[in-house]
Amino acid sequence: MDDDAFGEFQCPHCEGEFEWGEKPKARAKVNVSSEPMSGIKAGSHALHGAGGLMLLIGMFTGWLTVGGILDASPFGMKASVYGFSASVSWFELFGDGGDPVLAIFGIIFMLLAIVAIVSQITHIVFRVVHHLSDAGKLEISMKMAYRSYQYRWHTSLAALASSVAGVVVMEIGLLIGFGGELASGFPRPSVFGILLLITLGGQFFMMNQELANE
Repeated sequence: MDDDAFGEFQCPHCEGEFEWGEKPKARAKVNVSSEPMSGIKAGSHALHGAGGLMLLIGMFTGWLTVGGILDASPFGMKASVYGFSASVSWFELFGDGGDPVLAIFGIIFMLLAIVAIVSQITHIVFRVVHHLSDAGKLEISMKMAYRSYQYRWHTSLAALASSVAGVVVMEIGLLIGFGGELASGFPRPSVFGILLLITLGGQFFMMNQELANE
């Protein structure tokens, strides 16, 4: 009998049946298609997740500041002085006493921020689909597999480009809207705005590193 033989057999001499061997132990299945996640991919996942979270928070946080008193967010401006604060939306600036030019720049800023967050969410969805499909944990169509792989670079770039464009547009709008009244300070990105752009720039750099390794 073979060493790994197991089960019931018939004797060729007496034709009697007998059992032989031990039942083989079950072996854990090994997924040959899965590979350990590289440091670049793990870092890229972390940065893209952080970028998405910051863009969500950034819809209600000032991206630019003037003299530490006036903050400009995608939905409007907020002024804070000695514990008192007042806010105004971009659409309210079209009313009496408002500044329609500043309102137009603010609305463009808002639209660019929305494009950035939609692009970031789309990118994260593509990343998750591609990662699960590549690990053999998700079955998708060839068309979806192509989109999730091909458009990761484009959506990551769109989030970064839209955010940078939004900051530039709003800075120009503040310069035009306030003109010579900016003696208290020059419009510049806030601490949050700087961290947001650094994070989005870092995730785009890591995205390129991923593609280079692939």
